[in-house]
Amino acid sequence: MTGMKQTLLYESVMGQKRLAVIEDGQLVELAIERPGDENLSGNIYLGRVENVLPGMNSAFIDIGMEKNGFLAAGDIGVDVRGDKAITDALSGARIEKLARPGQPVLVQAIKSQPGGKGPRLSSHVTLAGRLLVLLTDVKYVGVSKKLPEDARARLHAIGKALLERGGAGLILRTAAKEAGEEAIVAEYARLMDTWVDIKTRAKHGVAPKLLHDDNALALRAVRDRLNEETDALWADGEACFDELRGLASALAPKHIDKIRLHDSATPLFDLYRVDSQADKALEKYVWLKSGGSLVIEETEALTVVDVNTGKNVGKKSAEETVFRNNCEAARELMRQLRLRDIGGIVVVDFIDMASKEHREALLDVLRECAKRDPVRVNVVGLTGLGLVEMTRKKARQSLSRQLTHTCSDCGGNGVVPSHETSARRVAREIWRRRRQGEANPMLVEAAPAVCGWLAKIGAPAGGAVYARPVEGMAAGEYMLSPADIAHLPQGSKLLK
Repeated sequence: MTGMKQTLLYESVMGQKRLAVIEDGQLVELAIERPGDENLSGNIYLGRVENVLPGMNSAFIDIGMEKNGFLAAGDIGVDVRGDKAITDALSGARIEKLARPGQPVLVQAIKSQPGGKGPRLSSHVTLAGRLLVLLTDVKYVGVSKKLPEDARARLHAIGKALLERGGAGLILRTAAKEAGEEAIVAEYARLMDTWVDIKTRAKHGVAPKLLHDDNALALRAVRDRLNEETDALWADGEACFDELRGLASALAPKHIDKIRLHDSATPLFDLYRVDSQADKALEKYVWLKSGGSLVIEETEALTVVDVNTGKNVGKKSAEETVFRNNCEAARELMRQLRLRDIGGIVVVDFIDMASKEHREALLDVLRECAKRDPVRVNVVGLTGLGLVEMTRKKARQSLSRQLTHTCSDCGGNGVVPSHETSARRVAREIWRRRRQGEANPMLVEAAPAVCGWLAKIGAPAGGAVYARPVEGMAAGEYMLSPADIAHLPQGSKLLK
């Protein structure tokens, strides 16, 4: 499954840039970059300590954005020149001993926070390349666990030699599997030069200041996506084509011919039905080919998924039908997590299975599908209640949080008062006023369906009440005002 070919689509329209990943003709990922709403993860800043918070053992850092970044004491690096004893002692140090207001600090954004909050920061800076990640303050060599043992051994030997020569640690990425030593050495040298340049500009710069932008969408498309598993990277228009080719000539010359120009009258994203598939990814219900469904509820703390059999009754035993339905749901669920870019804790209520072998096989399906995901997914297992727990690394806001806003009618609850409930609230309000002695005629303006229910319920005794239907008013919204009987709005009717 990990060797599946991918087709990448890149477009830039009116300042918005989008990168779509297509597998088996289906959209599996969609990255969006809008002016003023870029993902900050990976960016490096010269920041200034704004506030020190001893109670939270952290500090807020001004990085030149609308919101200050958040820096925990444990994410502050200290130059102890390799002394492990001092390092251990400082690992539990208090923030007030590590930072002071007004102090300049070199930091990297490691996570964009939801809800308009400032990014999570760290002073442990890393620089990502196509073949490796440079660890600027850690003497460590790591190799992607996705690679086979023989490739890992070869790359580890190359990395160890580079560590001894350059002094900075590194992690060899999956893309380095077929790379020669010369290419790896060249990228290590380029990242080291970048790091020296960043430190120099930080030394002579004035905080707050952006020192390194790591998140241009075209850069990530070429650096992180253009590899052996890529069938083609299509660019919609010559400007996008030139941008991608320019980056590939420096970062991935071996794959530059996979970048292709799309200049048809039909837009590239229309050709692959990207928008229609993305719209479905914003819906609560996902229908399966067998007739079953997924119900996906994304909350602030976790995402809950319910699996239903629906119309799928199967042709064999009930246990076998449930198992097949669960496996289908598991594959679609993993695609939805990627497409919706859902991170954090995920809890799934699959249909109950009596067979232990089937339960283990289902977990294997989830783990196998997780190998396709470029983001780290950990399938924890089954809880005592039979729920499947998993986690997915959260790097940025989910697709729904990027493309939607809270509904003004329901306030994000997903439900509004029924028309009868709203009508009875209006009736009670009139009843309360009548009880307090208000006998003047009243005019109720509400949604047509609410007015219909008011006509059924009738008006409390004590004075005339008129109802006027107003198209477009929300179910729970109404206006109650004194009525001028001689000049009633058109459509008003007396409630009896």
